Amino acid sequence: MEYLIQEIFLYLLVAFVLGLVIGWLAGSQGGKKKIAELEARLAELTDRKAGTPVESIEGIGSGFGNSLKADGISTTEALLEACCSNEGVARVCKCVDLDENTVRNWATMADLMRIKGLGGQWAELMWRAGVKSVQDLATRDIVPLRARMREVNDEEHRVAELPGESRVAKFIEEAGNLEAVLPN
Repeated sequence: MEYLIQEIFLYLLVAFVLGLVIGWLAGSQGGKKKIAELEARLAELTDRKAGTPVESIEGIGSGFGNSLKADGISTTEALLEACCSNEGVARVCKCVDLDENTVRNWATMADLMRIKGLGGQWAELMWRAGVKSVQDLATRDIVPLRARMREVNDEEHRVAELPGESRVAKFIEEAGNLEAVLPN
């Protein structure tokens, strides 16, 4: 009887270890790709709604988001519209009690988020990599931009996975088709 219990325990242990290994392999190879696909689908669904919530901009949490909403700015589109003038930037600064530089950075990320599939974290990464507007993105070369994004991400760990070359190429192409919104 003791032998049978040992055999069952051994088989359970082997099954457990195999499950861990298979789960790890599935997660490390296909999981990242699946997550990127889901993020792209989510971005598309968000684009179809009445607007992208202002809290989707990195650095705007529920606290700043509630302050902005109280002032009538509940979407990234509304924030971008408000920041198209110096008076609008001053209004937003007063609303959230922050400096002009921070508000203009948020506006830059909102500007980049106009590009289909480019969500808050990638917008922040691009901004940190030196992209200052949609028009600036339209002039960038893919390889140096991705290299800078990788460098920033390696230092600051902003995103789990960088967008691939083909996705960055689409972002650059779409950026070239968008009108300038923010003042230079």
